[in-house]
Amino acid sequence: MDQFESKYDPKMIDQGWALFGRESMFTKMVLDMRHNRQKFKETKQQHILDKSRHPLTEEKIEEFERIGLRDKLTDLCNPRAFGKKLQYELRRAKRYKRPLSLLVVAIDNLDAVGKAHGQLAIDDTMRSAANICRAAIRDVDVAARCSPDKLAIIFPETYSSRAIVVGERIRDKVKSTQINEDLRHLHVTASVGVVSFPTHARDEHDLLNRALEFLAIAQREGGDRVHNG
Repeated sequence: MDQFESKYDPKMIDQGWALFGRESMFTKMVLDMRHNRQKFKETKQQHILDKSRHPLTEEKIEEFERIGLRDKLTDLCNPRAFGKKLQYELRRAKRYKRPLSLLVVAIDNLDAVGKAHGQLAIDDTMRSAANICRAAIRDVDVAARCSPDKLAIIFPETYSSRAIVVGERIRDKVKSTQINEDLRHLHVTASVGVVSFPTHARDEHDLLNRALEFLAIAQREGGDRVHNG
């Protein structure tokens, strides 16, 4: 038997392979732990990032929704939002058998204001009238720019008698308000048409058309007045 064969021991070889196997398993466990730790760290960082972004995303969504429903010049509801709100409130009034009133306001001779002072004067006049309407109503009422030269107010749970009072208040305030410093010599008046459900109409389109009809009558009679039929 030579020297190599004398040192060969099968048991030692088996023990070596067993030790190697245990070391390999240990190494795998260490690598798995490192991988899991790194994955957890990345997941946590992503969660923090998503959490920080989430409120911003909600704010942006709310902002976009608000912009989509507001008139840029007056910051009142735009015609699309006005139509939906009128439809909703009228449906609600029918369901619960409650009154609803609608008021439409127009500045008298607005075209003449534009010819004499330009488009900016028209914009300032409409903005001033919108501020007056906003200040005259309750939180539950809805003010809107229903067309380029007309404003409207929806009065839920309201009889026409109260809407007429608000219309007179708006008419009087428009007449006495200075539009701005540059147009301090310009004085305008407003005409108002007031209708109510169910007295004048039972459909949102008929209700609005009747309000516009009453507004036209007020303007034909000289303007600076409220007409209720």
